Amino acid sequence: MTIKKWLFAMLIPVSLFADVLQENGIFPNVKLKDQFEKEVVINAQTKQIIIAFTKAQGETMKVFLEANPHYLSDNNALYMMDATEVPSVIMSMFMMPKFKKYGYSVGLVEDKQTAQTLPKQNDKLTVLSLDNLRITQIDFKEAL
Repeated sequence: MTIKKWLFAMLIPVSLFADVLQENGIFPNVKLKDQFEKEVVINAQTKQIIIAFTKAQGETMKVFLEANPHYLSDNNALYMMDATEVPSVIMSMFMMPKFKKYGYSVGLVEDKQTAQTLPKQNDKLTVLSLDNLRITQIDFKEAL
């Protein structure tokens, strides 16, 4: 194998994976829509982003937000769900009608490249604390 082929083979996998967000990094400009097809705006006023990756985490957030209906607005927080592993038929026929009954916005991460940048741990919600879009803290929690 020539050196050029070897270098090419080594660089391809690196370019396929986006960097995972880290503390002190800037939250990227991502385009998300919620269950009502409204754009989810992440701006300098956003102080917290809560991300669910599984159905169980989504249920945990649903219970929490129903018990604390003003949490998101009171804390300048956004709630997002990684929907990249959900088949589109399941999403449109079952999940979206259910989400539309919620009294809060759920930002839907539908792009795999964006999802790969989100830090996560098994069976835990990811909570990003922000200050002017800078990630000041990353926490992994079973519940809020």
